[in-house]
Amino acid sequence: MAVNAIALTWPPSAVHGWGVFGTNLLREVLRRGTPKPITLFAANPDMMNAADRDLFHALMAEQQQIEQQLAGSQGNVTLGGVHVLHSLGNNLEESAAAARFRGEPNVGFTFFENMVSGGNVVADNAHFQIMMAGSTWNAEVLRDLGFPRVGCVFQGIDPSAFAPGPRSGRFGDRFVVFSGGKLELRKSQDLVVAAFKQFQARHPDALLVTVWLNPWPTIMSDMAASPHVSGPPAVDQPFPNCINDWVRAQGVPEGAHMDLSPTFNADMPALLRECDAAVFPNRCEGGTNLVAMEALAAGLPCVLSANSGHLDLIGPQGNAAHCYPLTRQTPVAFGPQGAEYWRESDVEEIVESLEAIYQDRTEARRRGQAANAFMQDWSWRNQIGKLLAELDRLTP
Repeated sequence: MAVNAIALTWPPSAVHGWGVFGTNLLREVLRRGTPKPITLFAANPDMMNAADRDLFHALMAEQQQIEQQLAGSQGNVTLGGVHVLHSLGNNLEESAAAARFRGEPNVGFTFFENMVSGGNVVADNAHFQIMMAGSTWNAEVLRDLGFPRVGCVFQGIDPSAFAPGPRSGRFGDRFVVFSGGKLELRKSQDLVVAAFKQFQARHPDALLVTVWLNPWPTIMSDMAASPHVSGPPAVDQPFPNCINDWVRAQGVPEGAHMDLSPTFNADMPALLRECDAAVFPNRCEGGTNLVAMEALAAGLPCVLSANSGHLDLIGPQGNAAHCYPLTRQTPVAFGPQGAEYWRESDVEEIVESLEAIYQDRTEARRRGQAANAFMQDWSWRNQIGKLLAELDRLTP
């Protein structure tokens, strides 16, 4: 059944995964002229770039009208003939404010890392006629649980923006290691810091550049469970100070690290072109890790943990043609409830991978070029096209 209108239960933005996904979905359907896009929650203009504020002006005005019409109303709100996309997190949960919107059909889109699944998980989510997953691994888990209509669509990148290019010399002749993603135990910034500390002791020219802003800073407290660091960042301090102070407290010398939070998505291509390597030892990714995708597309030699959603980025088992996979994966003994899918990367293997990139720049460039080639099919235009096709195929 054709998709005539599509509504989002999360706001677009330029600073975190769901927001960037929503932004690119809206851009693409506006470019196509169909289906009609609808936003159900107000966007923060400060979290969007100027071009998107202009492009989405009519959508944001319409959203305000919808909000006014629904003011004071109780219960669920059904949008007839509209595919309503719900952003579902761990345990397929969402806010009550978003859950009240019901589509025809209702679509649960999920990137989950933790799953505490009781026997009624399918029945409890029967109000979703379609489930969409952001990775092959997530889709397999949903099918194994018994969901009848499951699709899989990866996030995308802008290959015209995220591509190899000349450097400005922003960091001089330093060997620049990049790491991105909101700081939390699952994203494994503790492993990055532990490995970089060892690597930098061997190579004083190394510089760790991070974009670890977490829009929900209290989540950073879960880093207290890590055996690799002395504790979490101070959640009551502003960014990037709290990140810089935390990394320094772990023994990384002054001048060997800088956090550049916040960096808008539109500014990421220029930053990535200044780097020599990227490290993503994430313990679990429900999706395909947007920041890692962008680093691969930019032609960076990327160190990737071989688990969960990262497996879609790595490709066939043992593939090292376009990245440096971390294959020594073990269960995580200190994860939260429902984290049985999480896997721990080996700090020594991270150091070895960085050392390989540092010592053999020719091979590193070759893998970076192969990564750029691998990501050419992952454009937002292609991925949103696949999403619309999957929704068309799965609509009852």
